[in-house]
Amino acid sequence: MGTHPTSPSRVRSSNELLSGYLASHPSLIGRDVIDKFDAAGGNLPFLFKVLSIEKALSIQTHPDKRMAEELHAQRPDVYKGASFGLLELGTRANLNFDADANHKPELAIAITPFRALCGFRPLPEIAAHLNSTPELRALIPPTVTNKFLSLSHSSNPAGLEEKSALKDLFASLMTANEDTYKNQLHALIARYQSGFTNEGEDKDLVELILRLDSQFPGDIGIFCPFILNYVHMNPGDAIFLGAGEPHAYISGG
Repeated sequence: MGTHPTSPSRVRSSNELLSGYLASHPSLIGRDVIDKFDAAGGNLPFLFKVLSIEKALSIQTHPDKRMAEELHAQRPDVYKGASFGLLELGTRANLNFDADANHKPELAIAITPFRALCGFRPLPEIAAHLNSTPELRALIPPTVTNKFLSLSHSSNPAGLEEKSALKDLFASLMTANEDTYKNQLHALIARYQSGFTNEGEDKDLVELILRLDSQFPGDIGIFCPFILNYVHMNPGDAIFLGAGEPHAYISGG
C-alpha cells in the first residue's frame, strides 16, 4: 500500500489515486513529514507491504541516501524498484534501483514464523564454514581465503582491513567461474542428500541449502547462507535493514 508509481494505491470510495487525495489533504501526512521528505505531491515516504513467502526472494541491498540521489539523477528512467539487487536468485545479476532519490531502509515485522538472511555472519562463523565446507572453500582463491582467516578472530572485526577481507571474500564467491561453482554445488547437494555432513555443518543450515537448491537449482546464491546470518523470527519479532545490508526473505509472512 502506498503511492509508488509502479503500483499506486487508490481510495476505495472514489477510486482516486491515493497520492492525489493526499496532495489535496496534506494534513493527513503532516507538515513535518512533507518538509523532511519532500512529500508535497502526496507521495508517502514509505511503502507498506504484506508478504506471504513460499519461495525465497532475491538477495539484495538498499542504497544509502547519497547513492540513491546519484543514481536517480544519472538514470531516473532505469533505476526503478525497491532495491539494488546484489543477486537475483535464478540469475547472475540484477541492477535495480528506486524510482526516486530517497534511500529505502526497511523494517520487517513477522506475523507468522519467518525466516530470512540478514547481514554478514560474524567473521569467526564464516571462517568455521570455510574450514568445514570444502565445496565453499574451493570457490575462493587461496590468497583471499588465507587473508580472511588470518583476520577472522581480530579484536576489531569492524576494522578497515577486516571489512576489506570480507568484501574480497564475498566478491570472490559471487564472481566464481560458473562451471566451477556448479560442479562444487552439485557435490555439496549430493553430499547433503546422502546425509553426510562434516563437523560444524548444522542441520538447520543443511536444510536451508537443500531448500534453496530445490527452488533455484544451480544458483550461486545457494552458497550465501554460509556467509549471511540465517534469522529465525517469531510473530511480533522484527529486523531493521539499513543501507548496504544484504538480505533475502526465505519463508513466512
